Amino acid sequence: MDRYEETHVEIPLIEQLKNYGYNYLNTNELDRERSSQAVVLLEDRFRESLQRLNPWMNENSLDKVVRRFSTPQAEDLWHMNKQIFDWLFGEGITVVQDVGSGNKNQSVKLFDYDKIENNDFVVTNQFTVTNTSGIIIPDILIFVNGLPLVIIECKSPKLAPEKQLTEAYRQIDRYVREHEKLFWYNQIIILTSRDRAKVATLFTPTKHYGVWKDPYPLSFEEVGSDYPQDILVAGTLQKDTLLDLMRNFIVYDGKVKKLARYQQYRAVNKAIERIKINKKPAQRGGVVWHTQGSGKSLTMVFLSKKLRRIQQLKNPMI
Repeated sequence: MDRYEETHVEIPLIEQLKNYGYNYLNTNELDRERSSQAVVLLEDRFRESLQRLNPWMNENSLDKVVRRFSTPQAEDLWHMNKQIFDWLFGEGITVVQDVGSGNKNQSVKLFDYDKIENNDFVVTNQFTVTNTSGIIIPDILIFVNGLPLVIIECKSPKLAPEKQLTEAYRQIDRYVREHEKLFWYNQIIILTSRDRAKVATLFTPTKHYGVWKDPYPLSFEEVGSDYPQDILVAGTLQKDTLLDLMRNFIVYDGKVKKLARYQQYRAVNKAIERIKINKKPAQRGGVVWHTQGSGKSLTMVFLSKKLRRIQQLKNPMI
């Protein structure tokens, strides 16, 4: 790895995540949790999270869920990624177990959205993955409850400006072609050189990767930096924000997997805040100003998804 890239891009990003409460583990520490470097799911960590979030689960149920995620079946990467997304953030999964009233399908909780600290957030760098195609070493990976959900590829700001994120995208594209397994669970991909930073999802063409110009709900003063990388990390990777983005702001549109833009994320959450806080109908409404082609329909999709999940709104008519 380029030393300048490490000191000016990779390490500052990891330090920022540590400040947000992530647990940093180096690759040697994580290797002790893996049976081999071909394994990308941290099975023991995943199992521990399942047990913590679902204390009713017995050993047999835990085994079934871990096995389902460690050896899923699908015809190609697109179907695999969508299937796992649905398990994690869509329809969910169930196991048959008797918890006091006979064998019944019981819903399995995979994340705690109400108490964020009940989840296990780990960041690591230079994580080695091997298979018959060879070895890849992604710059930064984020695991939530043992699942590798975010991959970050870093490039040196010393590269020519037009090459920085282009080279990072090419690296990700090679990883996808040669090591599909790493992307079974992936929800967010970030390309960064600190001076430039963009975010998207698997299957997104390079021209559709987007900048993240607003650290909402933080202020720019709270971030304390105007580097695009620092703003993007603040706006997407705080623990509660990351879970919110993955759960409510990703949709599959045909063969395209779409992540909200920063404007859509901010607009939806500000609208929800107004709806929850105000009691009078006139005070709960408002106007969201859009330019042509800025994603009005998707903003409404994201808003609808999140509204339906807020228990105090009692499944509102949309």
